[in-house]
Formats: sequence, structure tokens, C-alpha cells
Amino acid sequence: MKKWFSIFKSELALIFDDKSILLTCLVAPILYAFFIGSIYAEKNVTEIPIAVVDFDHSNLSRKVSQLVNTSEKISVEGHYSSIEDAMFHFNNLEVQGILVLPKNFQRKTINLDGSQVELILNNTKFLTSNEINKAVQSVILTVAGGVRMQYFVSNNIPVELAKQKAQPILPVFKSIYNATNNYGDYLLPILLILIIQQTLIIGFGQSIVHEFKHGLFNHSEKLNFFEFTKILSAKSSYYILLYIIYFFVFYKLIFPFFSLSFNGSIFLHLLLSLLFISVLIIYTTLFASFFKTAIGWTEIMAFSTYPLFLVSGYSWPIDSMPQGLKVFANLLPSTPYFNIFNALATEGAKLDNITNGFAHLLVLLLVGYLLLYVRFQFIKEKMIVKTVEN
Repeated sequence: MKKWFSIFKSELALIFDDKSILLTCLVAPILYAFFIGSIYAEKNVTEIPIAVVDFDHSNLSRKVSQLVNTSEKISVEGHYSSIEDAMFHFNNLEVQGILVLPKNFQRKTINLDGSQVELILNNTKFLTSNEINKAVQSVILTVAGGVRMQYFVSNNIPVELAKQKAQPILPVFKSIYNATNNYGDYLLPILLILIIQQTLIIGFGQSIVHEFKHGLFNHSEKLNFFEFTKILSAKSSYYILLYIIYFFVFYKLIFPFFSLSFNGSIFLHLLLSLLFISVLIIYTTLFASFFKTAIGWTEIMAFSTYPLFLVSGYSWPIDSMPQGLKVFANLLPSTPYFNIFNALATEGAKLDNITNGFAHLLVLLLVGYLLLYVRFQFIKEKMIVKTVEN
């Protein structure tokens, strides 16, 4: 036990001596949480300025422009007769989009011939471009449905039947993990969790690389796996405690600060977080053992953040991925964790609703521990051979 506390104290000394680990684990989580969060602070964007280029100058084209202007999210800042005039304001970022209504728009629409409406968007701001796209599509579909209905009524079809024929399929939206139907509310919680995940992986990984190069792990040929695990538990206990505190602070302070939905039992959330941290610790130790320098580890892990997020199934369904990516996604701790977190935070799920996710994380923990054992035996044999040769 005395040796365990000695290793624990040595880890604290390493953290405060190594500015990279110190900044990554103590400064970055809170700093990045407020930095990333501030980007989405105005999650519900309104009054997005757009321009309308009307080549038709008809009653229907003017009606479309009026309907777009009355949309909750959109504000028509100007009507133009040429693309060049609208593009001038677009390039100066005075408007975020341009709606182009073509010549003969009314005639082709009323005759049900179809008319191509163009929409030019500034995609550097995906929140605003997404809202413009949704609002314009909604207006165009409404106008098209109204035109079809008038056509059917003019052919002596009863009004109710004309409504059904004009729009035979009515969309029904049921938000599950995005109750506010807002992209910021959907994305920000997981980005905050991703900050915790990546700072832990990078910071603890740097410590492990240092340990294999200069510390107790450097003499692995003298250790058995039990002693190796003991050293690992002493080194990781500080990170486990620190990051459990981070999760609690994020749940209780940062989530409410950004008005993010957070339901479910705090005990289940922290239990899930503890299991998630443990899995990350095991896999970080495993993969960091292959690196020779802390800089190399940091570079790879920093650039892997976005790809790992995309593969986790949060932004793109795992079922739609190629078979190889499906297997890889299910090997990532973030895949079951994000699913359980959403079920708890958004739907207020109970323990019996998330047992599969917990089981998934437990399996990853056991598999990681077995792989770490195999890796340790390989490193030990390699060092024994090296010692004998010397």
C-alpha cells in the first residue's frame, strides 16, 4: 500500500512538472467547454438575412417571397432582378443565402410542369444555412401543394379529396434525441463529452508513454501482470477521480449554463461515466504502449477526434455504414456511451432501459484488459531478450 501511494504521489509530481499534461487535463476541459459552448450559445438562430432574385415577377413568385419572409427563421433583406446584384451582397456577407425564382415560374407551376428553384447558401455557417434550406423547402412544398389542390378542385374533385390527392403523404416528425429540433441542442452535449474524452486520452496517454520510456514500466521484465496492474491503478486513480469530478461539474453546471437538456438519475450518469473512464484508461494504456514519444501520441489523438466522433454513430447511423466500419464503431467506447447518455439525459431512461449499453461497455472493458495482458507479456518478453543480449 505504501508503494501504491508513492506511485500516486509520483504521478502528481509528473503532472505538475509536465506542462503538456497539466494544460491538457486541468485547463483544457473547462476552457474548451466554454469555448465550444459559446459557439452554440445562440443555438436558436432567427432573422437570418437572405436575398430574393425574382426573374418571373408574377403573383406566385411574389407570394413565395412573402411566405419566405414570414418564416420564423428567415428575413428577406432585398429583392433583385439580377444574380450579380444579389451576389454582391452575398459576397460581402450581408445576406446568408439567395433564393432564385426562374422565369415562367408561375406558368410552369400552375400547369404542373415543374419549375427549378435555385438556392445559394453560405455553408461556412452550417446552422444558418440549414435553417434557410429548411424554411425555403417548407414554403416551396406548401405552395406546390396548394397549386396541386387548386388544379384538382378546378377538375370538379371535392375539396377534401383534393387535399388528400395534393398531399397524399403527410410527414410526421417525432423528435427523440432532439426534442427542440435544434441542431445546437443536439450536437453540443456530445461535443462537451467529447472534450472530456479526448483530454483524458491525450493527457493520460502522455503519462503512459513517459512511464514506458522513463518510469516503472521501463523495467517491465521485472514485473508480473499483477504488479503492472497495481502500478497502473495508482497512476490512473488521480485521472479517474479528476474526470468523475469533471463529469459532475459538466452535468450540474455547464449543461444548465447552456440550457441543455439533462434528465435521468445523476447516480446512473456518474456510474456510466466511471465505467466509461475505466474503459478509456485501459485502451489508452494499450495503444499508448506502441508510441515512442508523447508528441507523436498527442498528434495522432488530436487528429483522430473528429473521425472517431463520426464513426461513433452519433452523427451518422451505424447501420448505414460499411460492414468494416460497423465492427470498428462497436469497438469504440464512445458508441455505447453516447447511446446510453442520450437515453438518460434526453429521455430520462431507467437502469433496465440501458442494460445493453452497460453490458457493451463491460465487454469492452474485459476485452481491453485481456488485450493489455497480451501486450504486457509481449513487452516483457521483448525486454528480457534485450537484457540477455546486453
